[in-house]
Amino acid sequence: MKKLLLLLLPFLFLSCETSPPTNPTGPSVKTGEILLNISFNIDAGLNASKKVLLEDFANVSCAPCVISNRIIESLVKETYGTEKLIFVKFPTNFPSAVDPFYLAAKNECDFRMSFYNIFFAPTVIIDGLARPVPTDSNSIKQAIDVRLITPAPFDLSISKQIQGGGLVIDLSITAKDTISFNYSDLVLHFTLVESEIEFTTPPGSNGETIFHNVLRLQLPGTQGYNLNEIKLSGTAGLSANYEETIDELWDVTKLHPVVFIQNKQTKEVYQSGSTF
Repeated sequence: MKKLLLLLLPFLFLSCETSPPTNPTGPSVKTGEILLNISFNIDAGLNASKKVLLEDFANVSCAPCVISNRIIESLVKETYGTEKLIFVKFPTNFPSAVDPFYLAAKNECDFRMSFYNIFFAPTVIIDGLARPVPTDSNSIKQAIDVRLITPAPFDLSISKQIQGGGLVIDLSITAKDTISFNYSDLVLHFTLVESEIEFTTPPGSNGETIFHNVLRLQLPGTQGYNLNEIKLSGTAGLSANYEETIDELWDVTKLHPVVFIQNKQTKEVYQSGSTF
């Protein structure tokens, strides 16, 4: 019995066969910049539509990830639309430690996996709280539906403009009030994803060549922005210019910001937004 348990444990954590990427993303050369402008407003009559955040932890050499990827794409494109459901793919270092997307954003991915204690790919997190079965569309849908009827205490209005090889992003945060939360516990996460990345040959052993909403970076870093500081800035807002941030290998026309407000203590995501 002990020998059987030892054999099962590696399968539980790795889930599938590994192989090195056949088409890595190449060396990183940062060129483009991001200008980010954030403002904060209060509206006691706010009636914001809830947008659910789905975080997908996956790997290019994970066979079950093929199923979960198809489910997520179907839910976004056919069931809910981006006005209700936003997702970010966080690459993992298992079962393949040389997933090119993970290697390109190692610090961000490691932090997020540690935040949720991720040990298995695929893993799906809904609004920071629910962990539905990633290969069961009904399980994921049920978790999304629960969050969609949850009142949204914030609204996130976001726009982007391409300027040269960079982006100008304007984000307006509207809160229903300033007393319902301890704002020091709330974090605004700014994540930049590439909506579609295609390889000529599979970069891993699961056969996939097209990947969606892959994490590229987080600003100002993994810890995000303290929402209390943004609140204090008010309508005057905060501005930050991140020079030499966008990699020349990324397709700037397919780069989208995904932003979300999360409680760092409870992990609940109260609202999310994007430019999809």
